[in-house]
Amino acid sequence: MLHFLLIGAVLFWLYGVVNPNGNQEDGDKKIIVSSGRIDQLIRYFEKTWQRPPTNQEIKGLIDDYVIEELYYRQAVAMGIDKDDTLIRRRMRQKLEFLTDDVAALIEPGDEELASYLAANGKKFREDPIYSFRQIYFNPLRHGDDLATFVKQKLADLRSGQQVKGDSTLIPESFGNETSRAIDGTFGTGFSQNLESLKLNEWSEPLQSGLGVHLVLLESNKEGALPSLAEIRSAVAREWANEKRIEIRKEFNERLLEDYEIVIEWPEEEATKEKE
Repeated sequence: MLHFLLIGAVLFWLYGVVNPNGNQEDGDKKIIVSSGRIDQLIRYFEKTWQRPPTNQEIKGLIDDYVIEELYYRQAVAMGIDKDDTLIRRRMRQKLEFLTDDVAALIEPGDEELASYLAANGKKFREDPIYSFRQIYFNPLRHGDDLATFVKQKLADLRSGQQVKGDSTLIPESFGNETSRAIDGTFGTGFSQNLESLKLNEWSEPLQSGLGVHLVLLESNKEGALPSLAEIRSAVAREWANEKRIEIRKEFNERLLEDYEIVIEWPEEEATKEKE
């Protein structure tokens, strides 16, 4: 009995804290669950569970929304929404979602997408394709003599002699490989070396993340830019993402116009800024 009395006393005190004005107007005490809100709750349920809710489930959704609204109002009345990092981040995230929703409502036409594709061709251009042979030399096996050794092997190749490189798991020949696949084998950026090579002529030594290579380029096919019809969905996706970033940036700038930003640096940091 004593425990129940103590719990009741605490609840009574808490109610007094969150309701400092016992004689509030009826409007402040009213929670309206509109038909639009109910439709929203039902749509969210359907999206989550891939089926419409039953009547009992709809009642449960409404009851849960009412409790959520009650808790929100009481939390605001108690001031526990202030200076809380998690709540601040959640509110920022929600506002960002709203600006993203605005961006999502904008539907680009083919003319706008075609213009975007023309201005951002690098994003959508197909990878170049190369066929080549390579001979590998392991730096650990030749030490300081590596440069001289490779130079001699290159001279032998260009004079028509057969040259054998160091043992490796890397294939000696590559046929119709994309630049992305080549970089996956030799390391990022290696395929760029192939762009300037002359066909059917052994290259100067090329460095990779694995060692040194002499390369004979047999064929190359420049990456083509597909037509809008072929990649419309990809272009639309990139356009929408860029538009979302643009709208959010514009929204941030407009908000900043209404505020004076004062930064009170700690003393040590302020000294650094002056320097």
